[in-house]
Amino acid sequence: MDSKEFEKQIPHLRSLMVGVGREFFGNRDDAEDVAQDALERLWRYCQRLDAQRNLDALTVMVAKNICVEKYKRRQREVMMDFRSKDGTSIEPPSPPNYNADAELQAAETAQRIDTALKTLAPREEQLVRKRHLEDKSTDEIAQETGLPKNSIKSMLSMAKAKLKKRLRQ
Repeated sequence: MDSKEFEKQIPHLRSLMVGVGREFFGNRDDAEDVAQDALERLWRYCQRLDAQRNLDALTVMVAKNICVEKYKRRQREVMMDFRSKDGTSIEPPSPPNYNADAELQAAETAQRIDTALKTLAPREEQLVRKRHLEDKSTDEIAQETGLPKNSIKSMLSMAKAKLKKRLRQ
């Protein structure tokens, strides 16, 4: 897909990303951050995107991955900020606009994704993590694993179909 084609899709894709971010975090600001980061990630790889590929599904997956990354990063930052001088953990206070429901939903979504990934065959899980969590190209994965690119594409396609099915259940 060339950049012109991708630019035409941006308004639609952005609305999908904002929706994913809002569902995950429960607020507009975080949803906007998710959309911006996801668009940037997709933009970097728009030349590699296949026009026949389901761009909506890919967009949602990228946005969800970014949500999980942001959530985990925040958790690490919170835990680092609230350690006592002797290294023991202390309970962080809740911020004034604390949204326990959004945090719980985010944790549940992250857990569902992780659980679904673990139901895949080990090779499928490895390929999905490399492609969508580590953001590696098919060429990079082929070099690392020694598998043919067509096999990788096929395995990723089947793995994504399994993940979608499990996440809908």
